[in-house]
Amino acid sequence: MAQDSKHFKYLLIGGGMAADKAAAGIRTVDQTGTLGIISADSDAPYARPALSKKLWVDPDFKETDTDFKTAAEYKAEIFLNTTVTAIDPQAHTVTTADGTHFSYDKLLLATGSQALQIPGPASDLAIALRSKADYRKIRAFSGQHKQVLVVGSGYVGSEIAAGLIQNDTQVTMVISGKRIYEDRFPGYLSEAYQQKYLDAGIKILTTAYAKNYEVKDGKVELHLASGKTLVGDGLVLGIGGRSNFKLGKAAGLATDHDGIIVDEQLKTSAPDIWAAGDIISYPDKILGRQSSAHVNHAVKSGMIAGKSMAGAAVTYDYTPSFYSWVFDISWDALGHISSQMQMYAEKLPGNKSVVYYFDEHGLIQGILSWNSKVSLNHLRHLLKKKPTLSQLQQVLPLEKVE
Repeated sequence: MAQDSKHFKYLLIGGGMAADKAAAGIRTVDQTGTLGIISADSDAPYARPALSKKLWVDPDFKETDTDFKTAAEYKAEIFLNTTVTAIDPQAHTVTTADGTHFSYDKLLLATGSQALQIPGPASDLAIALRSKADYRKIRAFSGQHKQVLVVGSGYVGSEIAAGLIQNDTQVTMVISGKRIYEDRFPGYLSEAYQQKYLDAGIKILTTAYAKNYEVKDGKVELHLASGKTLVGDGLVLGIGGRSNFKLGKAAGLATDHDGIIVDEQLKTSAPDIWAAGDIISYPDKILGRQSSAHVNHAVKSGMIAGKSMAGAAVTYDYTPSFYSWVFDISWDALGHISSQMQMYAEKLPGNKSVVYYFDEHGLIQGILSWNSKVSLNHLRHLLKKKPTLSQLQQVLPLEKVE
């Protein structure tokens, strides 16, 4: 049944970290304009990285500590469990699945990413971790020495496996490569990374591919392409995500293969519509037009989008870093890092490294900081200068690594 239209000066679609920071950005400029947030999530905006990191390893950090308190902090009205089905840019209206209509003066799209799945039935015992609700389900089938299967060795897979093993859970990882992060790190670092997991008691099946799963008698049966079947008390999928920009594309906004095309102010091709976070294709000052699905990008782009919506003369000129930390290893990266590139390492005392990645022409493409305290702003500035391999070799003790 259709409901009465609700009007907001600022309407945000998406309830993640980009939306929270957009609300903050709006309020730095406009303290009184009405602000609405439509979210398909069941929880108000929260710190998403904690779902696979801090909540598992810091006993003093509770689930409530992840809450941003966006509604109270920024005088926003939040509509949870609400899915937007259509946007009409000309009429400045939004329609939701339950028939509610919203109208707006300024609109932000921050719909994030969707976690990838493998074939299998919907079940609370098989979770592709993305939301706080997913985290609660994983908590329910872990601990008490239960057996949990983890598929994937990217951010979510590697982090949740480390978290689970530190919470009285037996863990078996299924990864497609020979080593965790072998596609990004040089061999000596990916070997050290994987050894931490093995030393912690995690079983790792390498060069293995998850085909599908079944749920039987309160257990999950994971079928591998090799014909082998693994049985666990729960299954966590950490096999990546897909940018969820179909809503903007359906509304006729300009897009490319990475997402919704925005300018330096994060404006889309439609008047009065901005976009931020995972879903945008934006002009990076250092790297050129990019997309990014990392928290630093969500936070920074959300803030700039909010300020821009409220009329501030701002531009998004930040090159985001991406990071992870497990056990006693932490790393940060900028730009493009791939073990297929030429890699040269500056090895520092205490098993610390800074790895520089170069293309076939010897031009720098990315930097990895491994357990080092080197300033990211310093590395960002270095990347911006675009030195060649030969130029860096004149000032840094670089060792070729593979």
